[in-house]
Formats: sequence, C-alpha cells, structure tokens
Amino acid sequence: MFYPFLVLVGRVIKKEIPKGGDEIKYHFKLLKSLKGVHETIGSTIIIETYSTSSMCGVRFMTVGEQYVLSGRRSKKTGRIFTITCGNFIYKITDVTFKLMLYLFSGGSDSYVQNCDCKEIVNPRHEPGKFDSSKGCKIPSGLNVGTDCYRKQGLCKRTGSVCSWKNADCGP
Repeated sequence: MFYPFLVLVGRVIKKEIPKGGDEIKYHFKLLKSLKGVHETIGSTIIIETYSTSSMCGVRFMTVGEQYVLSGRRSKKTGRIFTITCGNFIYKITDVTFKLMLYLFSGGSDSYVQNCDCKEIVNPRHEPGKFDSSKGCKIPSGLNVGTDCYRKQGLCKRTGSVCSWKNADCGP
C-alpha cells in the first residue's frame, strides 16, 4: 500500500544495483521538497525502482545529475519508490520554463494548486469507471508515453472537476 505522490528535486549521489536484485537504489541529496517528503533539505534519501524497463524501471539517472521526480512512499515500510509509468522524472537541465512555473510557483496553474488532480488514466490500460474529481483521462487511442496530453497538458482543477488545460492535441 502506497501513499499519494511525493515530488522532490535532488541530485543523484550514488547508484546501487544489488547483486541479483530486481531493484535499483538511487541515493539522492534532497535539494527541494514539493510534496510528501519530510526529510531535511540536504539529507540523503534512497529512491528505489525496478531494474528492468519492462517493469517501468528507471535505469537512466546519472550520478552527479539533478532531477525533478515524483514517486510514492510505502505506508508499511516508509520506502520511496518511483517508476517511469505514471510518475514523472525530468533531468533538471531539461525542465522547460513552463514546467518550472508549474512546479515552483504557487499560481492557479501550479502543481501546488492542482496536485489533487493526480490520477492520469489511460483507458487502454485502465478501463472502467473514472472519477473526474481525482484526475484526467487521456482520450482513447493515444499512446500515454508520447502523446501531448502527458507532455504539454495540465490536469487542472476547476471547482470539483479536473480537466485538461493547454493540451491542444486534437483527436
């Protein structure tokens, strides 16, 4: 069982691949907490992921580089876990101006104001009932990894409903 998202900025200081293990452990120096990280800024935290891309594992983070990423913390163990499916992981040098505003400002289009709209559902992989008060649905038929909703859209709260903004993607 996992808590809702956590979001942080950190620098990878060590990459640990346990022998024969199914997971990778990234040791991060915490630079900024945006949500759900209560450790002290400057402290070292460990973020785990699967070791294979078929399990949405994160193998591309480099020691010395800074990243903005989301993940989840286990309610049971307190461990932090991230994967490429459903979370975001950006090298800090690749963060666009628009994404910087979204992550680090407090305006109406910011993460802080819209973090309750956290469920991004791909109906191809997650069919069934959808609650628009908790997130946004990617239109059927789009590839969640490459479509512009994921890359350019903002799942924004208006009243009690979450809907796409800035996602001029067309059908």
